[in-house]
Amino acid sequence: MVFIRDLKREFFEFISKQQRRLLVFVHLDVDSLCAWKIFQHLLQCEHITYTCLPVLYKYDLENGHMQHINSGIKSMIFINCGSTLDLYDFLSLDSIGNDDNALTLFVLDSLRPIEHRNVYDAKQIRILILPNKIDAEKKRVPQYEELFHEVYDDDNNDENESENEDNDDDDDDGSNMRIESTEGREKRLKRQWLKKRDKALGNYYKYRSHSYSSALVMFELAYLLSKDTNEQLWYAIIGTHVLRLNHHQNTTRSITDENNPALNTSNSKLSMDCVNIKFDEDINFHLLRHWSFYDSICHTQDMILAFKLWSSRGLAQLKEFLADLGIPKREYEQNYRDMNIKYKVNIKKQILDKRLQDKYHYTTNTIILPTFLLSSGFTLKLSPQDIVLSIMATLQTASSSSSTSTSMMIDLTERFSLALSCLNYHQLTDYLGGIELEKVYMNKTHYLIETLLQSDKNLSFDNTIPFILLKFDQNMFNSSTTTDHTTSCGFFTHPYQAYLFARNALQTLIAYTSASSNAVKKKKSKHLQRLPLILIAPYSSTNSGEELVEIVVGVPSLNSIMMNSFSTLFEAADRRCGNVAKFVFFDHSVLLLQEQHQQKFIDALMFVLAK
Repeated sequence: MVFIRDLKREFFEFISKQQRRLLVFVHLDVDSLCAWKIFQHLLQCEHITYTCLPVLYKYDLENGHMQHINSGIKSMIFINCGSTLDLYDFLSLDSIGNDDNALTLFVLDSLRPIEHRNVYDAKQIRILILPNKIDAEKKRVPQYEELFHEVYDDDNNDENESENEDNDDDDDDGSNMRIESTEGREKRLKRQWLKKRDKALGNYYKYRSHSYSSALVMFELAYLLSKDTNEQLWYAIIGTHVLRLNHHQNTTRSITDENNPALNTSNSKLSMDCVNIKFDEDINFHLLRHWSFYDSICHTQDMILAFKLWSSRGLAQLKEFLADLGIPKREYEQNYRDMNIKYKVNIKKQILDKRLQDKYHYTTNTIILPTFLLSSGFTLKLSPQDIVLSIMATLQTASSSSSTSTSMMIDLTERFSLALSCLNYHQLTDYLGGIELEKVYMNKTHYLIETLLQSDKNLSFDNTIPFILLKFDQNMFNSSTTTDHTTSCGFFTHPYQAYLFARNALQTLIAYTSASSNAVKKKKSKHLQRLPLILIAPYSSTNSGEELVEIVVGVPSLNSIMMNSFSTLFEAADRRCGNVAKFVFFDHSVLLLQEQHQQKFIDALMFVLAK
């Protein structure tokens, strides 16, 4: 296996000694941007030249490789992209001349499972992971003997069969029977081995998940090189908080490890302009520092489910809860930063009050969370949750110039540049702009889910369908809710954001049906908890006369939210209906589909799930 154990010697010193320009592919997501900022700092310290290319689609890798194939590049780094592809075949590395065969590919990706051919390609591909996680990663991958066999290789087997057929003409009848018996035995053994291999690969690729943050791996490298700073630590913290947002793992454990020297330094003697990172328990309300206390609660998913804020009764109960907290209406309706300090200091303690928890039936394990806060001079205190949301809103928002384009693909370079600017805590203009975009996005999301609950025309679920089907048409997608700026904000244009919306819609739908006074709906809620959800929505605005391209997202049921098997299910359904889907993203649980093929694909998926 090609897991790198020594990040300093086997990776960074290796690329430093080459003294060649690096080609770095960076996926458009928050964790990748944070990992790139740390890695960029390390490259600049050693004066290593590089070319950075943002990617979102598979063919971005191929195009970038072809553009720089003759530029003398000897090493390529893939950040959160490429691990799920057979890179040797996808990039056609076997067609490159002998002089360029020294090209080395370093893959740093949090998406699992890793393509098994990448794991066992000891010639050109290296995989970057945390050194203390190597043994666990090896256990996930099937053994080499289960996947590869010289005798039962298809090409070798065909040659042996042709040789045996030639020998049959020269042998007598008795010898011919003996050879046929030997061939039959070999074929039987090959079928048995192929069956075991297919079973091993099926179990390995069944579920898609995310491991630890790639930014954390880069910060580990910075520490080994003695180039770790508070700035690099802050990027690692932001990268790991994406996993919390996606409910993948506890993000603070690895950062707050008592053995992490980066957090054991005292900041008491630092000047005010230096970066100060403080660990604390924070109130996990949506954009709390940039919204009113009331609006922040109304757009927090856990509070929506706890107080049933889709109903007038739930809104009345929320106001009663705020009264029990002792916060006047004038205070909770203004910006949280402008609230009277005497109300703000007691909020956390009052939320933790057991009496209020029992009265309003909420839990504090997702409301009061351990986190980090950054301060520098007299600027705003920044939380990693807010920065993550600002960057995600920036990544999914189409610019005015690209919104009129006939292409279904988005402008990667512009979004990459704006998202990187959101990480700059010295200049907060782009960060605050992303916060405003997130507010617009949340208002639109709130409207779509409310419409979903009030009308069943966009939903399909019954005992005959093995999943919940949620469809948004172009008219609903373009409808305006608050201001004209809302319609210019792109929705469902990024696979991660589309997945988060689908998961929140599933949670809200189940909570809505379980809280309904209608006996039929209440009975359905238990059935819905076992069903996954399929979201189908317009992916891009198209001109009249053009075929609409839709994005399809698969979300597992709430009973198995951590195990997403839609990658293999979508692939099987696509093979059955004639390869009409476009798996342009690295995660195959999200795909693109032309509107005319929608029903054909859904029918094929129902057949696959029914097997």
